[in-house]
Amino acid sequence: MSSQYDFIWKIVVGGQGGVGKTTILYRFIHNEFLEDTKLTVGVQFHTQNLERQSRKISLVLWDLGGQERFRFIQPQYVHGAVGGFVCFDMSRYMTLESTREWIDMFRQNAPAAPVVIVGTKLDLVSEAEQQTIMDAANQLVAETGCLAFIPTSSKLGINVNECIYYMVDTLLYNAYYGVQGAATQQ
Repeated sequence: MSSQYDFIWKIVVGGQGGVGKTTILYRFIHNEFLEDTKLTVGVQFHTQNLERQSRKISLVLWDLGGQERFRFIQPQYVHGAVGGFVCFDMSRYMTLESTREWIDMFRQNAPAAPVVIVGTKLDLVSEAEQQTIMDAANQLVAETGCLAFIPTSSKLGINVNECIYYMVDTLLYNAYYGVQGAATQQ
């Protein structure tokens, strides 16, 4: 175990291309909105160090390229993850349906990893549409056994940090209480 950190955790972020995975990570790490992003080819790595509940934690965030052409390699990237985020674009309802295959990939390759469904681009959805989308996403959580659904806006900074910290707090709880397959000290 590194004396510098109590925990070093691999967390994988997946979802269809263009749903805002890179943008949400950029907002979390730099606390600013990234207007223009480039296509993530394969996988991109981000590291964020933080202290939570008096523990020093290094998050190694794997940002998976969402295009179909990268699908063959993605299961290997998910392997060994202690947590996962599956993102969909709340302004493109069809991307919610594609989250099922991403959730299945997590279940097959990191079965003990908690998964949070993340709705992105909340700022682009009318209030009238929000409830319908949130109801569908919460239904998906119930059907798939995911940990939660959290709507976010990277542009406005809504629920971005809360989303990441929710996962971190869950992993800390699992580590403290010996939940099977939980993230362990590194």
